Amino acid sequence: MAYNPRELLIRIAEDDTKAFTQLFDQYWLQVFAHVRNYIKDRSQAEDLTQDIFFGIWLNRTKLATVEDFEPWLHVVTRNRTISGLRKLLKESDNGISGIVPELAAMPGDTPVSQLDFKQSRELLQQAIDQLPPRRRQVFQLSRQEGLTHQEIAEQLQISKSTVNEHITEALSFLKSKLAAYPGLFSALLLISDCWLGRK
Repeated sequence: MAYNPRELLIRIAEDDTKAFTQLFDQYWLQVFAHVRNYIKDRSQAEDLTQDIFFGIWLNRTKLATVEDFEPWLHVVTRNRTISGLRKLLKESDNGISGIVPELAAMPGDTPVSQLDFKQSRELLQQAIDQLPPRRRQVFQLSRQEGLTHQEIAEQLQISKSTVNEHITEALSFLKSKLAAYPGLFSALLLISDCWLGRK
């Protein structure tokens, strides 16, 4: 089902995650196809596509001013793809990794606006690795494999309330670990949830 982009943008600017999921589903293939025109490696193209939507969510407060979304999205996708290509070429030529390109056409005021999706996901994974083993296992089953709390409880042979407790404590810990990057944690989880929904 197609949604009115303008209405979605206004809702997203007001932190409506459901509207963002609808926008993601409606435009993901279009963005991905454009990226694949330039980046033939599917995995790299998927990462860059997620990066683009990651930037859109992080800069969502600006979306209410976007009058014509599709041309705007085309410009953002083109610019971000060019930045991604430059990064890939630089890594290929010089063996340099960890270059942090700016999110083209989407300036921001916080440190997270200068991180791409892959690097931000690595920050999150480092924090996840610091969780106690059982809590980490529960969190990964929930957020990285998409299992429900009931499915996790049955698989690990623990109560559903124990699963809920692990998830709550894990979220609290991870938010505190990523406090230096406002919005990073929620953005990563939202994009991950959208991506899980496509698989």
